[in-house]
Amino acid sequence: MNSLDLRVGIEHLRPWSFSKVQKAKRCQYDFYWTYVNPQEPAEKADFFLIGSGVHFIMENALETAFKRRRPLNYDLLHYFLEEFRKVEPEIDVESVKPFFPNILSYANAQVKRMRKLKFFHSELELSTDREFNPLSSFDEKSAFLRGKIDFTFAVGNTLYIVDHKTNRKRELSNRVKTQLRWYALLAASYFPEFERFSLEVHNVRYGTVSRFIFSKMDIVNFKLKLVPLIEMLEEELEGKSFEELTPSPGPACRWCDFRHICGRKE
Repeated sequence: MNSLDLRVGIEHLRPWSFSKVQKAKRCQYDFYWTYVNPQEPAEKADFFLIGSGVHFIMENALETAFKRRRPLNYDLLHYFLEEFRKVEPEIDVESVKPFFPNILSYANAQVKRMRKLKFFHSELELSTDREFNPLSSFDEKSAFLRGKIDFTFAVGNTLYIVDHKTNRKRELSNRVKTQLRWYALLAASYFPEFERFSLEVHNVRYGTVSRFIFSKMDIVNFKLKLVPLIEMLEEELEGKSFEELTPSPGPACRWCDFRHICGRKE
């Protein structure tokens, strides 16, 4: 079969993640080359590599801090950076090092509050079926929604859901807020005992934490908006070949992984 005749199937659409929905909304070509007929992406931009490196170090710093139950030091962060370089040798090491003080400060602050925590997880993978029941495996075939939470912990009746960012903008964008709401919807399926969800962005660049509170009713309302959106995307995409899809040229093209093969980019 010609690759251009490959049609979008439900197996390409589900499970839905936040980033997958964003791609489907933004450009059908981008979605096709990512999930249906995967193509080699363009060379990764420096800021993507830096963000991935900071996330890798932050994740390992938190896990190590909780295992050791004592503060970390800079030598350990340098070790994690070298481990990341084995995977991404093109990373600009000097651009990552300025994030070290805030990584260290955040990880060590969590050690101090450890006695108050009911539980904690770093890089928590969650997935639900179509009825929003939690699944035991992230990769189950029946998965409808899924997501990976950077860091989550519980204090009292509040579940804290944290996303690490390296953005230069300090304010919370609508996109980031929606991403956190997505994580809260998943987390509520797994942890129904919590009444409140503190949705937080830890900006590692500035060492700041921005938050807003989400209730169970907020989660219900979010679900009522999300499901029709996903149903619409499935109706638009399922069964279509590449030639039947519609690209969306625009300013976002400069960030697209497939700008080097797309003839319709802006």
